[in-house]
Amino acid sequence: MEDKKKNLARQVAELIEVLPPMPENVSRLMETTIDSYNGQVRMLIANDPGLCTDLLHLACNFCFGTGRIINTIDDAIEQIGTGPLVHLIAISYANKTIRKELAVLEHLDEYFAHSRDISLCCRILAELCQIPAHEREMCAVTGLIHDIGRLIMIVASDKHSVRLVGTSWDKMKSVARDEKEIMGLNHCEVGMQLCRKWHFSKLMQDGILRHHTPFVKNDLNYLGGLIFVSHFISSSDFTGQIISTTLGQELLEAMNLTEKQFLEAQQIYESRIRKYI
Repeated sequence: MEDKKKNLARQVAELIEVLPPMPENVSRLMETTIDSYNGQVRMLIANDPGLCTDLLHLACNFCFGTGRIINTIDDAIEQIGTGPLVHLIAISYANKTIRKELAVLEHLDEYFAHSRDISLCCRILAELCQIPAHEREMCAVTGLIHDIGRLIMIVASDKHSVRLVGTSWDKMKSVARDEKEIMGLNHCEVGMQLCRKWHFSKLMQDGILRHHTPFVKNDLNYLGGLIFVSHFISSSDFTGQIISTTLGQELLEAMNLTEKQFLEAQQIYESRIRKYI
């Protein structure tokens, strides 16, 4: 068993290593964002037609249904913020890489559909919790890539036809622990490693690492908590008792999230998801 764990860990490391790095233009954007120099970011985007197209396309998608009109780079930056947009561009590239490099996976489209659901729920929760607009978009962006580690582990273990989603609500809290026990690592750790290679922010790395264990010994990772709770928002009906016992009252209280907000988030999710069907 230990040999199998070590072999899987080696295969995961090798797979992460062979995945292409971020292209130079995106890497420069991300480095510039760290310095919060918006003028330089705008110049880099304005001088790269591919980046400009990606940015405007992604900004329009993220503003869909809000009434916001995105016609220029300045419109996109003003409405969403520089940091989230740069991460959106990076994740757009990451998704293209995933589709190309991991096309062997039978249920790859389910992964992207699940990721979009979690991203939407993260945005809704962030809105209800009155998180500032810039951070709100960062939450939604992180939701798009939170499960990338599952893909890496499935390919590394040669289980090409395993379904990527469908973790039952009563096992959400234990899945990462079970993966660790059986395989020696879990998809949260693997996802964090890949995000580190691709130079995503420490905030995103930590949120992905903790999205199954957001509240441990009174230590709360808020972004991980939003992703965790978002899995329940996009699921079927929950009674108040199930909400309290399954999600954990301590987690909800630590996040200042009420049962009323949870139920309201579900209603908003159902109304918005219909627009995409």
